[in-house]
Amino acid sequence: MNNLRFRVHLSEEAIVQYAASIEAPLQRIGAALVAPSTMPITFWKIADAPWLHMPEPLIHGIQQFHYEAPLTSGMELDCDLSLTRVENKTGRQGALTLYTHSLICTCAGKRIVTVETALISVGDK
Repeated sequence: MNNLRFRVHLSEEAIVQYAASIEAPLQRIGAALVAPSTMPITFWKIADAPWLHMPEPLIHGIQQFHYEAPLTSGMELDCDLSLTRVENKTGRQGALTLYTHSLICTCAGKRIVTVETALISVGDK
């Protein structure tokens, strides 16, 4: 369907800012700062996925994070964001559209994290 490839430099500053925004404690492995487990969701803003440019707000549905290794400061991540499915459903409050995504991030060719997320828009399309 839709796919974007982009690179993320994971800086200490970005980790500190994100951790503060969700009130998460900071942790280190040696000298490297460890990113909170939900931080990959912020990578979507870097990708600027055109299929997410909608007038109505999107609500997070499910989110699943599968880590092979922790995200740490200094990493250069190669990321692939894909829209894998679009489903129209009817909920208690009317029409819903579910946008299911997969985000895969690697560092130096090694998979670090895979994220599966469903975003929901409410209303007719």
